[in-house]
Amino acid sequence: MPELSQLEQLSAFAEYGTLSRAAEVLHMSQPTLTRSMQKLESEFGVPLFARSKNKLAFHENGKLAAEYAKRILELTQDMLDGVRALDRASHTISIGACAPMPLVTAVQNAARLYPDMTVSSELKDCTPLLEGLKTGLYQIIILPYQPNDDTFYCRESGTEALCFALPPTHPFADRDGLYMKDMDGENMLLYANIGFWHSLPAQKMPHSRFLVQNERFDLEELVASSTLPCFVSDVTIRTEGKPENRVIVPILDPEASVTYYTVCLREKLTQVKKLFI
Repeated sequence: MPELSQLEQLSAFAEYGTLSRAAEVLHMSQPTLTRSMQKLESEFGVPLFARSKNKLAFHENGKLAAEYAKRILELTQDMLDGVRALDRASHTISIGACAPMPLVTAVQNAARLYPDMTVSSELKDCTPLLEGLKTGLYQIIILPYQPNDDTFYCRESGTEALCFALPPTHPFADRDGLYMKDMDGENMLLYANIGFWHSLPAQKMPHSRFLVQNERFDLEELVASSTLPCFVSDVTIRTEGKPENRVIVPILDPEASVTYYTVCLREKLTQVKKLFI
């Protein structure tokens, strides 16, 4: 029976065309590779190669054997990946979320409720989150809406509302609330990693320019030292406090307030049931 290493060598010879190049890629000497191919040929019991002076080429049998070798190697890799993924899944809770604040809460809850499990997390848009849940990439996801699909189990898991954080001298600092169109055209600070929220300012404030910051520390420094308006959410204010020297003005657009839903596949609920209690 051919060994996997021999099949890898046969596939490499088919790909690179010469023993010398295949041996180089496989990090072995050409004489060693030649002997291995001879042994493989004897395993098959039929000729695989057409030999001429200083040259080795595939016989028709060899071409077919190389095709099978490639398929076997691909299936072997799929087997290894699948088994390893299953093992990781049995020790890992993978969480995907549409926004950072509910993701932080979900990760903290998962770590507390499943202390023997590894918790991984990822911030993604809603469509790839749903696709990832269906394919098993995530055990649970968090969306800003309730998906209309009986294959999912959902639970409401909190709300979040955006606000403007304005300097006290801003003309709108005394308002009880503002629509985003009221601020359209103003330069503003914006954090990059805010998930699905990122599209809202661009849609509602097309004439504004946003100074986008990738690092939270940099954003906080600019908020503290500049007079540029920025966004903050009621959840952030509750958990981290209000930014200093800023007046908080609620945003009145209905799109600026969402209800989050924690979602899992109904058939997988028993694996993460504690997160839905």
